[in-house]
Amino acid sequence: MNLIVASIPGRLRLRDKGLQESSTLRTLESLFQDHPAVTGLRGNRRAGSLVVEYDVARLPRARMEQEALEIARPHLGMPPAAPGAKRSTPARPPRRRGPRPLRMRVNRVAKVAMLVSLGVSLAVAELRPRGWKHWHATTGWAFVVALAVHLYVYRRHLVR
Repeated sequence: MNLIVASIPGRLRLRDKGLQESSTLRTLESLFQDHPAVTGLRGNRRAGSLVVEYDVARLPRARMEQEALEIARPHLGMPPAAPGAKRSTPARPPRRRGPRPLRMRVNRVAKVAMLVSLGVSLAVAELRPRGWKHWHATTGWAFVVALAVHLYVYRRHLVR
């Protein structure tokens, strides 16, 4: 298992079930606190994670990742990394085959309809051609219908 789940220059996050034990988390925090490049730590026992902030000027990202693994592995019951072994990158999930789900296709049509109907409605309202008030109202209602479809598709996300 890969301990480092996120890494940017200056900060990396370690995550493991063993970090949910407060004694293990405190031990690792004290070990990282003694490291000269570490500038800050944030442990989260519930999530089983430890965020390590470090000075990039003192230690480059690749070297800090390697040292973090060397510090953490023995305390989390993992064998030390083999010399010269590179960190494995997680494989990308396979691309979806076949057509998109119906709700995604309906939502795409609703978004296009909203854009087109709003644009036409505003253009007709601004240009004010004689006898086109009906088209302004019709395209306005088309926008409202497309918006209702869009909101219906996203209803679960809106009421969270």
